[in-house]
Amino acid sequence: MRYIVTLLIFAAPLGAADPIETPNEARQRHERVAERRGGTDIICHRGASEFAQENTLEAYRAAFELGGDGNEIDIRITKDGVLVCFHDDMLDHILQAYGDVADLPWDELQRFRFRNPGRFGDQCRIPTLAEVFELHRSHAGLMHLDIKRPGLDKAIAELLTKMDLWDHVGYCNTDHGGVILKDERYMPRRYKGGLYLDRGEVFPDAIAAILKMPGDGVIVDDPRGVAVALGRRLGKLSTEPVSRKLHPEPIRREVVANPLAILETTEATTDRILHLARAADQLLELRVMSKEAFAVLEARVRNRALHKEWMYHGQDGATALRALILLKAPSAVELARFTLWRDDPELEKVADPKYKNPRAWTDFRVKMVIFPALQHLPGEATEKLCRDYLALTDEEARQIGPPQFEAAGRALLAVSPKTETALELMKHRLQSVRGRAILDCLANAKDPWTRAALKRGALHARAYLPPE
Repeated sequence: MRYIVTLLIFAAPLGAADPIETPNEARQRHERVAERRGGTDIICHRGASEFAQENTLEAYRAAFELGGDGNEIDIRITKDGVLVCFHDDMLDHILQAYGDVADLPWDELQRFRFRNPGRFGDQCRIPTLAEVFELHRSHAGLMHLDIKRPGLDKAIAELLTKMDLWDHVGYCNTDHGGVILKDERYMPRRYKGGLYLDRGEVFPDAIAAILKMPGDGVIVDDPRGVAVALGRRLGKLSTEPVSRKLHPEPIRREVVANPLAILETTEATTDRILHLARAADQLLELRVMSKEAFAVLEARVRNRALHKEWMYHGQDGATALRALILLKAPSAVELARFTLWRDDPELEKVADPKYKNPRAWTDFRVKMVIFPALQHLPGEATEKLCRDYLALTDEEARQIGPPQFEAAGRALLAVSPKTETALELMKHRLQSVRGRAILDCLANAKDPWTRAALKRGALHARAYLPPE
């Protein structure tokens, strides 16, 4: 495998362009890197993902434009040995694809669309590691290498050497760091702490507290709050993609013959579950909104496939539920409520005992699609569901699945974009919900209702608005 990886990352068509850097330009770059290392660094977790799809060139670039010093990047390898940046073990959470990065060759992987690509739309793609390294070289940016699979360390080290980037690496995960961690050119830094899990990154008190901690850097999703606290000026965000190059034509999805009949099957093999998921996706893509389609999709949610491997358990039900919500089926919100609160005794058959979470967590794949999809289904029923969830205690939420308070708050504000709703969320008991409301108001700062909410509920956050 090492030979394949090394061969492909050096191949010109797959990597970033390798522009000629003069000795003076290289010296200036290393001086800038040293400057970043000389102070408190701001590292963006998967890039500044408030402004572009996570782990894309556009998200990494936004980190620098908004006062950050670098990015945490997730590194995986394709089936044919190309190093790329992608976080999840499963593609279908954010891509219109199924499986794992390692299951697909690069030529095919780069052609799948993101489910919610964000502001850069069809230009948004999974980047190669070489492209990401080149972006950080051009910005003299620091990097946190999060290597998601073993055996990639030597190829990454070779690329760092080839591109003269060793001093850019400030952090590297220890479980798969391998030779990188032992190389004398690696100069590790230490985090003061992180602010992204509870959205402390938009609260001055939380920022001030972490800046007093020992260490070298702070990791965030959004760099603006820490940048302002450090006296940095926010730059103007780019409106164009990093590269205007044309991406390959999208993959033509597998056409599932008679998807309604497929979705009525009860077989739960891995291949069958994937086929069921594709059939549900196809009904969504074709906008099939018949009573028969809704009934079949609902039955698939209620009878999602049980599987002992977490990557496949309930995948059919998750895709069917997403389709029902986005198709605005009459029963969609009721079904979402049922799914969120379901604690099915049948899960005992497939629950993995090595995980010490409540039984209902086994259904996490189906539960986790709900709030992102509900953002597109406004109405009183959606608002009530979101508020009912937000009223749960931590323990009540934990008993029915992985807590999703922040996602519920985001969905509520999306379907009720009003000053009163934003202020309601800014008073929630959880900082993550309050912070998410502030971030979403900042993202829509041109709207009068968000400006009013920020003025009344988070006046300090107006300092985080970048220049237009």
